[in-house]
Amino acid sequence: MPDTALLAVVLAAIAGILAGRAWAGALRSRELRDRPAFRTSVHYTEGLHDLASGQLELAITELTKVTREHPQAVEVMLVLSDLLREAGQVERAIQMHQALLARGDLTRAERVQAMASMGTDFRKAGFLDRAARTYDETLQADPGNIHALIGQQKLHEEQRHWRDAYEIQTRLARLRKSDDSLVLGYLQAEMGLEAARRGQREGAESAFRTALALDRRVFPAHIGLADLHLGPDPRRAAAILEDAVQIVPERAYLAFDRLERAYDASGEPSRFVDFCERIIRRDARDWRARLALARHLRAQGKNEEALGLLLRAVEANPQVLLTHLEVWRTLRALAVTSEEQERYLKVAEESVFYADPHICTVCRYRTDDVLWRCPHCHDWNTIVEERLGPIAGAR
Repeated sequence: MPDTALLAVVLAAIAGILAGRAWAGALRSRELRDRPAFRTSVHYTEGLHDLASGQLELAITELTKVTREHPQAVEVMLVLSDLLREAGQVERAIQMHQALLARGDLTRAERVQAMASMGTDFRKAGFLDRAARTYDETLQADPGNIHALIGQQKLHEEQRHWRDAYEIQTRLARLRKSDDSLVLGYLQAEMGLEAARRGQREGAESAFRTALALDRRVFPAHIGLADLHLGPDPRRAAAILEDAVQIVPERAYLAFDRLERAYDASGEPSRFVDFCERIIRRDARDWRARLALARHLRAQGKNEEALGLLLRAVEANPQVLLTHLEVWRTLRALAVTSEEQERYLKVAEESVFYADPHICTVCRYRTDDVLWRCPHCHDWNTIVEERLGPIAGAR
């Protein structure tokens, strides 16, 4: 009898396992039946793999094959059209979005997504009026569409409509529940610079102060505010710039020329020497501080000291030709001259120098100038000085 009971338990357990497997198999069969057909395509899998590997052109090729095999695969078409735009095939992207919007089987969400993406196509192609209209139509259909709002904000930035860009960025921050204070600060700084160019001093100062209230790291707001006070109150301008350097020390070199003028106008030129020496003590490889101080000393006739600073600057960053030019100028001031040296200096002075290499930390875009917004990826505060290591043996 005990053996019979045990056998019954074992049989019941086996039956439960088989039933469970049968149920799981039925679910898997139903999932396979419900799965969109395009997801079983080898081209779809390969396309996703290529996309994950960063091989954009290969991903486009594979996903194009999917859309030919499965013309009902709307989500693949939406992804493919965006990839085409990012690959520079904007005309094809526009055509694909137009074909999608002509279909009658799109869901509301798919239609809104296609409209927003087509707005970005137009913006990338330079059709700004058509982009603006398309974004407006998208937002009429879906007022909270993030894609359309981002595109509209970028459009305003490209057209230098800073106030409109600021308002949309504020709206985006609320929708995404994100802290966009740094970007908002840069937009306020641009508004301040526009007001300053128009001679609207009070409006400019208000915008600069609003920018710094949003985020103290907005360096152009410090610069703009200092420029407003440099003439009437150089001591105040110097204090503003010193505060900026304390907050954003990596941007100190942008304040050198203004600080030198402010200290001179205040009757305290020696403060510039102290300032540069503090920067050098903080960062022994700061060639810009040595270059600025060398120029200051050379103007005072202290050519030997200037030459020593310049040679250390060359050691820290030998690739900067501007430093070499200053070395030659200083040698000439020291009366170390010859016909060949004078010819070299003349050619050097007339040449265009790659003096200040900068790079975007997001997209690796390179520029000679300090830009607060990358012209390639359009992100703010991503352009930094490219630091190069010294050659072997340099101190």
